[in-house]
Amino acid sequence: MTFESAATFLNIVLVGICLFSAHLLMLRRRDPGVYLPLALLFLFQGIATGVALFADVVDRSGDGWVSRVNLMTGALEIAIPFLFWVYVRALTTEGETERIPKLWKHILPIVVVTLCFWSLMFLPVELADAELADDDPRLVRVAFILMAVLVADVVFKGMVVTYVYLIIRRLMAYQTRLKDVFASTENRELTWLWAIIVSAGFYVCVNIALTVLIAWGVFSEDATEDKISALHSLAVLALFWVIGVWGLRQRPGLVRRFESEVDQPELPPAQKYEKSALDAERANRIARKIEAAMSQDLLYREPDLSLWDLAKHIGVTSHYVSQTLNTHLGKSFFELVNGWRIKDALTQLKTTDATTLVIAYDVGFNSRSAFYKAFKRETGKTPSDLRD
Repeated sequence: MTFESAATFLNIVLVGICLFSAHLLMLRRRDPGVYLPLALLFLFQGIATGVALFADVVDRSGDGWVSRVNLMTGALEIAIPFLFWVYVRALTTEGETERIPKLWKHILPIVVVTLCFWSLMFLPVELADAELADDDPRLVRVAFILMAVLVADVVFKGMVVTYVYLIIRRLMAYQTRLKDVFASTENRELTWLWAIIVSAGFYVCVNIALTVLIAWGVFSEDATEDKISALHSLAVLALFWVIGVWGLRQRPGLVRRFESEVDQPELPPAQKYEKSALDAERANRIARKIEAAMSQDLLYREPDLSLWDLAKHIGVTSHYVSQTLNTHLGKSFFELVNGWRIKDALTQLKTTDATTLVIAYDVGFNSRSAFYKAFKRETGKTPSDLRD
């Protein structure tokens, strides 16, 4: 099998995965704000790749109109970084998906890049590889189109960098918020998204390096074109395969178990509690209730305990519980609950012969690895070291 045929085969598989995933996602009735952007992402990639495959076959017969259709549908890929950011944003939003403020700032670059990219449709096929004389009147037209394509390339790369930054910032804020709400975060951390961002960044760096080496003459473009095409097809297929496998099963992480209570929107601590009616006396009273819920009711032993569960248990709004933890006790919900869990585990390790795994599940952890990680963070030792 040649590299060209391998690339064709990989692209055919990619089209099948994208269209199938888009179909499944569009059937979802729950959380449409999360799954619709992902469905469009798969649909756009599937259409663009499918038409490109069709154009490669038909263009061998000299039908230039297919190339123009390919250019039109190929522009769908320009919106993919934006759609992926919208998906991550919705996936990490607490409560209902919020409208995107100043949406035009995101749409405008997509429109600019698309129009610049479409300028290639005005380049006659017979001029694509032709050398024009300096006094040829068509030279200005070709130069304008090439400039537009250069602008499209620069702006698109800027879009990719911008959305990677926005996604990373969003994921970091999401991880912080998880620890304000949940005692166990290992199933909600969206590690696969981090892996995608890192892998995509690595691939872009390799692609840029290959382009530079070809420009310097280290590699011949004609000799490596099929290999680079096959590598690109394999990387894109792997990327969309991972997104499909995880995207179809991923639920939003900040899902409330009780929807009746509506909290204030997330703000920095200085602004979040600026107009709060919680005074020191009430904060002390809530702190005592939290202490009783942990020490007497052993609430920390619930594996899926959340801030909302604690608030309901003590009869206080989750906003006031969060404020008490952050400003009065100086702890996140995650730190509070896991501190109690490790304290209980220390007692059991010293006074019982139960296995480490039994103790881990008994005090509320969902996995052995989460227990070891929390134990090491709290004590600086492993459970085995402590018993030895």
